[in-house]
Amino acid sequence: MSHNQVSQTQHTSLFTTQSVDNYAFLQSELNELYIQAIQAEKYATSDTQSSLAKMRLFVELACHELGRFYGLKPPVSGDLINKIKQLEASSKIDAWVIESMNTLRYLGNQSVHISESHGHFVAQITLSHSRMRELMQEMHDIAKYVAGKLLNISQNQMPEWQENHSLELADSVALALSGSNQSSYGIAKYFLDKLSSKEFGNKQQRANWQLDLEYWSDKAVLQGCTDTWLLLANAYAEKHLVDKTSQEIKELYKKTLLFDKDGEALLGFGLYLTRIGESKLGLDYLAESAMKGNHEALSFMLSVTYKLDNNAYLEFVQQGLKVQHKASLTLELFEKIKRYEANPQDEVALRSLRSGLIEAEAKKAPAVNFFKGYAAFISDNKAVCKDLSSQERADLMVASYEDLPIALEVEALLVDVIAQAEGHQAFLTKIFDRAVAQTDDSQKVAHIKSVVALRSIDLFKEMRSVKTPMPLRQMLQEAANEGDAEARTYMNSTEGRALLKKGGFGVEGNVGRKAGVKKAKDRKKNKAAKKARRK
Repeated sequence: MSHNQVSQTQHTSLFTTQSVDNYAFLQSELNELYIQAIQAEKYATSDTQSSLAKMRLFVELACHELGRFYGLKPPVSGDLINKIKQLEASSKIDAWVIESMNTLRYLGNQSVHISESHGHFVAQITLSHSRMRELMQEMHDIAKYVAGKLLNISQNQMPEWQENHSLELADSVALALSGSNQSSYGIAKYFLDKLSSKEFGNKQQRANWQLDLEYWSDKAVLQGCTDTWLLLANAYAEKHLVDKTSQEIKELYKKTLLFDKDGEALLGFGLYLTRIGESKLGLDYLAESAMKGNHEALSFMLSVTYKLDNNAYLEFVQQGLKVQHKASLTLELFEKIKRYEANPQDEVALRSLRSGLIEAEAKKAPAVNFFKGYAAFISDNKAVCKDLSSQERADLMVASYEDLPIALEVEALLVDVIAQAEGHQAFLTKIFDRAVAQTDDSQKVAHIKSVVALRSIDLFKEMRSVKTPMPLRQMLQEAANEGDAEARTYMNSTEGRALLKKGGFGVEGNVGRKAGVKKAKDRKKNKAAKKARRK
């Protein structure tokens, strides 16, 4: 494809609009906020500077809306930094909101200043795609907070932020053809996103999009957009573009490292190397990216080091806290729980746990309710602001289990909490094997088996059928033999002896009349087979 030709695909896509409306909940009541938010999204890829300026405007409008809602006296006024300080001084706004507002304010200010580059003054600021994605997420979180307060919309009624893989190409093409390298890059990324999402209907459409990606990438490179090298390297690494050897892809990544601002190139190269079996070097690059503050690399390295290298793991947690990596807040909270659990009489550890919980909740750390439930359990509610019943603790932990940022080996802890509550039998069955594998203490293993077995019996009495992770008789017998008093007491009880004699419990099997009928049929089949053999 020639460099001054626009493909048929581009012509037919010129008026593509955003595919996801992340801010629909603002549109009717807070329309000005809505307009700034969707415009910030629109320019996020093609014109970083305009996007950041729109985010700053969004923050300023949000300050006025919140100030008016809370009736602040005097009304918020002055420079944006002072408006945010007024909100903070009122103590009515969550700390994480103030922090996010200041981040967007600072970068918005940077976007409207000129800088000197190679002897020329330029009015341009560029941020990596991953950094822009984080900022878009922060703006969306602020929007949900404002809507929650002003419009009384609950958080679960508002959507999670989704990246928009579409843009209005008409404006972008015009800007790109007039020399805007960010617009050329934005269009190239648009077609890479289309290929990544596998939206193509046939091979020809895929081939067209590959040509579009190559065309606009080449144009962006010629226009001096250094971010394009990483886009191309990732496209070849993920096989959206072909015809490059592994060595050539590595060379592309090495070129991207020369322009890496915040670890995104290190991340891409590291992930590629781990995929092709060069894990040692790949992990080195990923660790370097994490220490530069890249959130995706931090999540990866935290997951890798959790079991393998505790010192490195704790170092990554601390780095995550410095760069507002929300998962690191959760992991730091878990460390505080462990310190308190090791010495429940330590008042300093208790205060640290209590403040850690407050901060994690304020900053909406993932799975914070999991550790809130467990902190209430181990401290007899001393670590939480509001007392939680045994049932509430278990319910909170089970509901937020899937939100845990990495595999933390907390299943054995969960069993202890669920043991004091009702229900969650299916969940206990799901985590049973992991819980047992997490402890070498035979007493704890016996306790886990006892809890799951006795809960299964309770469910059977109610439902007449139950699923268990191992044969129930065996589970109870092992729990009793390994010293669990409850299992031993039950096995010696009249009910225990009667129920277990029925032999109806099996591994994930039904119990009751149908199971009995099936066994009778099996006995008949065996008798018939024996007769046949004797003949």
